Amino acid sequence: MRSFKSFITERSPAWTESLSTMLFDLPRTGLKDVKIPLSPSIFKRIWPESIRSTVFHVTDYDGVKNLKRMQGRKKSISAFYNLAPDRIDYGIQSEGGYIVEMEADVLAAAPDDIASQPDKTGRRWLTLSMILGEMGGASKLKGMERDIEKMLKGIVKEYSEEDDVLKLVKTDVATAWVKFGQYKVSGFWKSQIIKDYIDGIEVIMKKYSKKLRPLFTDYVKKRDLDATVSSKEWDELVVNNFTIKMVHVGETYADDFEGDDALDMYDLPFKTWDQNSELTTYIRKIVQKGK
Repeated sequence: MRSFKSFITERSPAWTESLSTMLFDLPRTGLKDVKIPLSPSIFKRIWPESIRSTVFHVTDYDGVKNLKRMQGRKKSISAFYNLAPDRIDYGIQSEGGYIVEMEADVLAAAPDDIASQPDKTGRRWLTLSMILGEMGGASKLKGMERDIEKMLKGIVKEYSEEDDVLKLVKTDVATAWVKFGQYKVSGFWKSQIIKDYIDGIEVIMKKYSKKLRPLFTDYVKKRDLDATVSSKEWDELVVNNFTIKMVHVGETYADDFEGDDALDMYDLPFKTWDQNSELTTYIRKIVQKGK
């Protein structure tokens, strides 16, 4: 299993939660809010063969610079196959205006936003409810929630010294887990608890690996090209180990890269577009070609 230290050594994005907060937060659906790691290291151990694909990422000018530094690394980002034209300017989790075309390893993919959440290392997590619900795993992963409940109960019994938590975990594991996380413990013991959690989830993922894999990756084959209609303004892929092929500058900022005072694109290849609708058409052609 991967050591806990390797999960916390990278620089943390400012908008994320620490693992010591995120993993004990079950705000809506109890155990179904348990977090599942989209960890490249775990995925490589369970599924050694990577799935490589051409994908796209929307960002702003500064974001392009950050992506250049992240090339070839394990840190994961959200990407897409399909994006509504107005989202090119507005972005999704940051401001937009720039579409980065890249080759990347796909960890997970779905026809709609799967609300992957980065921790402070940049590693992304999904809730169990997302996997069972929107990603279609409820009928295929029977027993997984029960196995997770058993794992959490074991961790609480192993580390908790609070009588109220030890009593509660016998009847309500989800509530006991949240309460357990609220008690202050030393950094060493907190790291051990989180390590046991991550190791335990990996064991469970391996148990259900044959059924989990298609839930995570079948969309790479389907690539719903109608995802930009209705309520689906974008689909979502979680990717890492990417190489930038081209930076596409949308209509709003295209003029900034022309003339004597043109901006620099950090020595990356780029193309400007007069209309976002034309850029969207280009994206669709590339996505269709890769099916």
